Amino acid sequence: MKGFKLILSLSALLALHISEVKAQAGYAEDALRFSQFGSTGSARISALGGSGNALGGDISNIHNNPAGLGFYQNSEFSFTAGYSDWNASTSLWGQNENFNTTNFSLPNLGVVISRAKMPLELGDWRGGSFGISINRQASYNNDFGYFSNQLDQGSILDFYVDDYNQNGVPGGTDGLFFDAFLINPVDGGGYDYSPNATLALEKAEKVENQGSMSQISFSYGGNYKNKLFIGASLGISSVTFRSTKTYEETFIDDNNQTSLFSSLQENLSLEGSGLNIGLGLIYKPVDQLNIGLNFKSPTWNQFNEEYDADIIANFFPPYQDPEFGSISESDAQTDIFVSSYNLRTPMRMGGGLTYFFGKNGFITADVNYLDYSSANLSSNVFNTEQDNTEISNLYGQTINYSVGGEFRLDKFRLRAGYAYFGDPYAATGNISQRTTQFSGGLGVKLSSFTIDLGIVNSSFMKSYFTYPDTAIIDNNRTTGLLTLGFSF
Repeated sequence: MKGFKLILSLSALLALHISEVKAQAGYAEDALRFSQFGSTGSARISALGGSGNALGGDISNIHNNPAGLGFYQNSEFSFTAGYSDWNASTSLWGQNENFNTTNFSLPNLGVVISRAKMPLELGDWRGGSFGISINRQASYNNDFGYFSNQLDQGSILDFYVDDYNQNGVPGGTDGLFFDAFLINPVDGGGYDYSPNATLALEKAEKVENQGSMSQISFSYGGNYKNKLFIGASLGISSVTFRSTKTYEETFIDDNNQTSLFSSLQENLSLEGSGLNIGLGLIYKPVDQLNIGLNFKSPTWNQFNEEYDADIIANFFPPYQDPEFGSISESDAQTDIFVSSYNLRTPMRMGGGLTYFFGKNGFITADVNYLDYSSANLSSNVFNTEQDNTEISNLYGQTINYSVGGEFRLDKFRLRAGYAYFGDPYAATGNISQRTTQFSGGLGVKLSSFTIDLGIVNSSFMKSYFTYPDTAIIDNNRTTGLLTLGFSF
């Protein structure tokens, strides 16, 4: 059943605000959410800004560029633990709200089985390595919200009064405002909001998100003459996402007392899985230089979701309804709606260079290309034509890049990196929703054991629509990573 997400009913309104809001909630928002990837993997790669297209011999090659597995001379088991702190500061009408979310995770676990030939063994093909890993590619654990008590800021009831007068009372979530007596029929025809809804208004919303996107990868990388390294991978992704949105409006009378309070809660639960393939190549024209190419196919996902909503309202004094009499409080709820759809995310193409300064270290850089407008939805349950049109119009192409370096001193490693992820929206708008990332770390490499520490700080802006305004969310996330590796 299409149309059970409340905010989808605002799509016509939001289309007028694309240059400012630059986003529409609903399935187009899902298409972007599940198409975006950060720099993930070991603490080493994360400290280097995520640059791994041309750098071999790291457990992250399993899900990044599988050609890097051809560099392995020994087998390895590795796991990474992470702790993140996500701060979201929301501004609406000059009023700020701060939310903080922390999360502990195991973002990477993998094993590489090397079948490399010994130096004296004959043959141009020098063997290769198989790799299996579980990698967390995105985390959705964050809370944000806003509060505003500005005069004349507009109520969501204004939108639905106009909608009801033009189209009648719909079913599903959009009809809850009528069921809860917040919008009522008037003599002579048409609809108007409750007389308890005064001009003075306070409104607030809190959004609580949970979930992650992980991938199990099966990869192989081979070595030809220690010059050309090629690899392929198969990825099986899994997604869980839970979202609870609580939107409240409080109307204040002339005596500064509450005349009407309403609270709408929406619950969305989504699970999905997908499949993708990857191809990679690393070439060494000279010993000091690696040139890498990496291709990731679209991920073909299938999602199942459940949605429900309920609304409560309190009236001071009680509302006098011609049919039902005195009403001091009301509530209404939807059924649990179940739906499913398919999502094809964009393919990714990337290249990279790594230059080695002998045994003193290296510098590495990546460039990756994505076209978010190429994401595509399909479903046997509802018509996705409008959603795909929104995806094509809202989103655009991005070029993401990163650079990192490692300095070596005997057994010790010192690393630093930077990454830039471009704004996925086609329209420029009043804010840029790009992401900038600074990282660093250190490590110790022993004969059969490595320990690496990394820290990554990401900052990005987001816009969030609340009728009839736009809240701006300033996000800052810091993640600490610890990777332990064992060679055998």
